[in-house]
Amino acid sequence: METVSFGENFKSPIVLCLGFFDCMHLGHVQLLNRAKQMAKNGAKVALFTFCNNHFQTLNKPTKLIYTFAERLSLYQSLGVQVVIGAHFDQKFMSLSGSEFLDKLKNYNLQGVVCGEDYTCGRNLMNATQVQSYLKAVCDVQIEKLVNCGSQKVSSTLVRKLLAQNDVEQANKFLSQPFFFEGEVVAGRHVGRNIGFPTANVALSEEKLAPVGVYAGVVQVDEQRYKAVINVGNTPTFCQTTAKVEAHLLHFCGDLYGKNVKISLIKFLRGIQKFSDGEQLARQLEKDVEVADDQIRT
Repeated sequence: METVSFGENFKSPIVLCLGFFDCMHLGHVQLLNRAKQMAKNGAKVALFTFCNNHFQTLNKPTKLIYTFAERLSLYQSLGVQVVIGAHFDQKFMSLSGSEFLDKLKNYNLQGVVCGEDYTCGRNLMNATQVQSYLKAVCDVQIEKLVNCGSQKVSSTLVRKLLAQNDVEQANKFLSQPFFFEGEVVAGRHVGRNIGFPTANVALSEEKLAPVGVYAGVVQVDEQRYKAVINVGNTPTFCQTTAKVEAHLLHFCGDLYGKNVKISLIKFLRGIQKFSDGEQLARQLEKDVEVADDQIRT
């Protein structure tokens, strides 16, 4: 997969998906599948996104569902061939819809796909207007929204469900279970000392973190392991720094320095402070039993 900065020269023909694509929910996947259908005669499937947290520029406290690095991994797994990443800042915010589209015209556009709720530019040019503006350049396909009952499948809905620890419902709307990805770093070995060693991954300040204890799956290289995962701090040992810790079941080895993917499948309980490590270990034994019984790899 190729990554191109917005405005950077790129000559290959592309079919471009327009949006932010912060989690690749079912609506996003529908756009991507349409782009794949349109990509003919050597055209590559491309996707536009922001490479920074645009909510910060808008002075909103909203967290990202996935970091840019995580999104790149996600896009590649779904068959995206080119990612055009823009930095959302005051200069980008000042662009009108037509000015933004004029910059896109510099690419070899063979087609464009967007959702019917898509808007761009400070004047919020809508999808129909985008289609009309680019009609002399390429075919623009507008996809209908994906609904679940009376609700639109959206990043806002996914974010709300994750904040409520309802990962099972959120995962139904995602192309794959919600995950964290990063390098395993050294911890304080308190888990190892009570018989539950963990793989620790630093938590980005810009990423949404549904605090709690989960059953899930950890992917190491090409192998997948059932796991009990703690997202947040560890008050039993007076650790206030939030991180992601995963105890892998049926695993023996050294993970330090490896890049792992930690997927949340089932919410088990909230984080709580135990009187000592022994009491925590007894609870973790119960958590492990649930994870081993209910999680599939």
